[in-house]
Formats: sequence, C-alpha cells, structure tokens
Amino acid sequence: MSETELQEALAQVEFLRGLSKEQVDRLAAIGRVAEYPAQSTIFEEYDDAKEVFLILKGKVALANCTPTAGCRMMMTVNDGELMGWSPLVQSDRFSATAHTLEPTCVVALDGEKLLSICQQDPEFGFEFLRRTTKVLEERLMATRLQMLDLCGSQLPDLVLETD
Repeated sequence: MSETELQEALAQVEFLRGLSKEQVDRLAAIGRVAEYPAQSTIFEEYDDAKEVFLILKGKVALANCTPTAGCRMMMTVNDGELMGWSPLVQSDRFSATAHTLEPTCVVALDGEKLLSICQQDPEFGFEFLRRTTKVLEERLMATRLQMLDLCGSQLPDLVLETD
C-alpha cells in the first residue's frame, strides 16, 4: 500500500473520523500496514508494547490467559477500532492477546512516534487521547458487565438509600 493509499485508508477509520487531513497524514507517516490471516496472533499479552493498532478491516478477539482458566476471549474489536493502546499510557507490555477471527488488515502506529506527535501538537494529542479514553471506558464497562453476569450473585449485596 502506497503512502497515499494509506492516508486514504486511515481517513476512513472510524476512530480517526473528524481529524484534519494533516493530522491523518502525520499518522500515515508513522504507520505500517500489516495483514494477518484468520486464526493469527497479532500480539500476545505481556509482549513488548511498541505499536498501537487501528483495524482497517477484520475482526480480532482480545483475550486474557491464566494458568488455571486458560485463554478466554474478553471481547472483539472490528473495522475502524483501536487496539493495543498500552504504549499510549507508557506501559511497556500489552494487557491482552489479539487473535484474528477472520482475515484482518491493520495499521500499526509506532507508539513512541505517536506520543511524540501528541506532545508536539497538544490539540491533536488531547483529541487522540480523549478518543482513546473513550475506548478504555467502553471496554471497562463491557468487562464490568461480564464480571457481574458471571459472578454477580457471589458479590456482597449493597442496600442503597432511596428518597
């Protein structure tokens, strides 16, 4: 994919919708396209987190693994979504495994360079990190709901005062 094609593809990514052409072009300059067949691992939990990923096309399971429970799919991410946000919070390890459920094409953004762009252009940085925070909020809520569905009856009751 040429740089122009990459710029055009990124301009269609839902996560980036509404950013200026110049901002999208700066992201294209630090990105690389990667394609993965179905049932491939893009990154594993605890791998070095050097890149942030935007899904151009495909479906990816985000999973966590433990010795007792094995690997469990926590959620899926699809076209236009962000994943692998660890470098944005200066975490050096991924917090989940990303495994493709169908052929998937992503743009991998260099995490260090992305943070540098955010620092050089505070308006862009604020907007990019605001969007990232929204993703984190949605994923935290989904995880919370899963936890309540699975073990909510085992949690202590709380009686709330009513008016």
